[in-house]
Amino acid sequence: MANCDAVFDTVGGDVAQRSFAVLKPGGRAAFIASGAEAPKPDRDDVKSLRPPVGRARRHLDRIAELFLSGAVRAPEIKLYRLSEAGDAHGLSESRHFRGKLVFKVR
Repeated sequence: MANCDAVFDTVGGDVAQRSFAVLKPGGRAAFIASGAEAPKPDRDDVKSLRPPVGRARRHLDRIAELFLSGAVRAPEIKLYRLSEAGDAHGLSESRHFRGKLVFKVR
């Protein structure tokens, strides 16, 4: 993918740096998982942004309300023992599971 107007990165790390490569000149990238500061772009024709992400009780209350009303659903969770890590990895690589894979440690 290339020639994008905007990227919204929620992963961070090397994904953040690769995000700049797909932007066209004048493009903007917003980051919420890369720490308090936006990553510095490796080019000067794009803009890197770090929107303020606040935490407020009212937002969490609204999410709970939406969940309880059925307007949003929690993702499916598949629980694995740590000894089943290979099976979990195989399922993850197959891309046939939408949800969260969780390891039971104790």
